[in-house]
Amino acid sequence: MTTEVIQPHNTKVAATWNAGGRSYEGVSATIADSIEPCVIRLAPKPGERVLDVATGTGWAARRVSTRGAKVVGIDLGADLIEAAKVLAEAGLTIDFRVGDAEKLPFEDGSFDVVISTCGVMFVSRPEAAAAELARVCRKG
Repeated sequence: MTTEVIQPHNTKVAATWNAGGRSYEGVSATIADSIEPCVIRLAPKPGERVLDVATGTGWAARRVSTRGAKVVGIDLGADLIEAAKVLAEAGLTIDFRVGDAEKLPFEDGSFDVVISTCGVMFVSRPEAAAAELARVCRKG
């Protein structure tokens, strides 16, 4: 695991999420019915920069990417990120990275849209994660 991008207080949490790996795709499939309507409502545009925080195996990231958005998916779990890379469909260009929602490795305003399906609710410091999501999202 790439521990230098994970906040020290989140290393145990990252290890827990790592245990799921590709098998977590089954969990994503069970909530897929709720993800697709959210993506439709989001209506991502071609070229729009979208960050998917706590991407897991990349289910939402893949759905958004099929609509032409430039997607970055970030998650604490290195095994989840590896599974997301494998599961990404041919022709989809998604930048999957290990990272911490409480300290995102992006400049202010780097993304047009920031999304998270369920994952952010598990962060240990919700205020820090919320501030980071707002920071990296373009104003307006």
